[in-house]
Amino acid sequence: MKKIKFNIDQPDPGDEQIIKHKDFKKLLYNHELATKPLYKTPLTYYKNRKIFLFILILALLIYVITELIDEKKNSQPPELQKKEQTK
Repeated sequence: MKKIKFNIDQPDPGDEQIIKHKDFKKLLYNHELATKPLYKTPLTYYKNRKIFLFILILALLIYVITELIDEKKNSQPPELQKKEQTK
């Protein structure tokens, strides 16, 4: 088992380090992102636009691929379509 060393007697952080970490808006935003599950967030309320764009592009790619597959099946001769349906 690995031994973990805890540093209990740390010196107090300086004023400069305290001011650096005083961004409460960012803290609340990160807390919301971490605690709210992605599947419960409606698409119109995404604050993280990268995730929204990724989901949107993924959905569009799936749609285009299915349309291309359907188009390819419909462009085949009727004999091949009957063989595929019987399989």
